[in-house]
Amino acid sequence: MAEARISIHESALPPQRLHQLHDQLMRDLRAVPGIEIRRAREEAPQDSKAGVGAQLAELIITGLLSGGTAAAVTRVLIALVNRSAKRSVTVKRPDGAEITVDGASPDIQRQLAEFFAADGETSSAAER
Repeated sequence: MAEARISIHESALPPQRLHQLHDQLMRDLRAVPGIEIRRAREEAPQDSKAGVGAQLAELIITGLLSGGTAAAVTRVLIALVNRSAKRSVTVKRPDGAEITVDGASPDIQRQLAEFFAADGETSSAAER
């Protein structure tokens, strides 16, 4: 079972709109078979005044990321990035690896699909 955390970044975007973008992404990703998606909900540090706002603007996907599933998730993320020149998406794996996508070139799409595929291979090896 693979897992990744996805967060959307866009300069000068109010928190409410950022929350709406994550909701939209969650709906789009729910159409991809083989994965589950949920919002990250974690406790804020005790000295934090902002609460859990930063964590709420992050999605967690889990599932078996086969080649087809990784390609479908990649297409959804690239489509989201393409809607605004100031938008980027960061994907983090539990092993600490991360990738930030801010364009839609074929090379970026390949890198993102390989990033997801590598997580699926790591998870499969760990389950053996």
